[in-house]
Amino acid sequence: MAEHLTLIVPCFNEEANVRGTVQAIYAERLPIPFTVLLVDDRSTDHTFEVMHEVAREFPVTIHQNPKNLGLGRTVMSKYEVIDPESWVSVIPGDNEIDFRSIHNFLAARDRYDIVLGYLQNPVIRPFARRIASRAFTRLNAVLYGFPYKYFNGLKLYRCRAFRGIDVVSGGHAYIPELLAKAVLRDPTLRVGEAQYIIRGRSGGTSSAFRPKGVQRALGEVLKGYRSVNQYRDVVIKEHGAD
Repeated sequence: MAEHLTLIVPCFNEEANVRGTVQAIYAERLPIPFTVLLVDDRSTDHTFEVMHEVAREFPVTIHQNPKNLGLGRTVMSKYEVIDPESWVSVIPGDNEIDFRSIHNFLAARDRYDIVLGYLQNPVIRPFARRIASRAFTRLNAVLYGFPYKYFNGLKLYRCRAFRGIDVVSGGHAYIPELLAKAVLRDPTLRVGEAQYIIRGRSGGTSSAFRPKGVQRALGEVLKGYRSVNQYRDVVIKEHGAD
């Protein structure tokens, strides 16, 4: 198969931003062919209608979830319709990520199977958000032994690296759980890192540092960790049977 890039654009109530996200994608000259998959996570505004308007301007494919799935399951549900050898990147429909950063990731694709992103301009985020992100990253680093700077940002990976893996955690906790299971399943996966830039929130505030948000995130991390431990036992038994 010739190299190909699938850009998944998950959206929930992004009627004001999805067009700008797609425009930014098509403004770039990428070194490999790509397709854009817009996914509406059962928005309650006019996001799905705007997607159809965008489809008249750009060659995109549109999907709508049967029900609200959340970011993680929205993305993972699309792996089965993507060629396992295709490169995949997720570009949220909020247009916060500066899409020009994708070039840093594509430049690393010859060396890695998974490229994790970390912020080049973290100062653009409020102090509380940075503290919450650092605590989340540190917790997962301790639980899984990961040396990576960040988990929740822009990424580039071969679809086969994550395809077929199930996760139980929600929110952003699904990413380190998914990565841990992928490495357990295939310890030869090459994982690297690259920088990316964000524009920052133009409206709204993050709930990550609110007590309920912190408690919920911690619960999801621990749920994922327990699942990874169970998965590890399965992998060890399978290898022992070989």
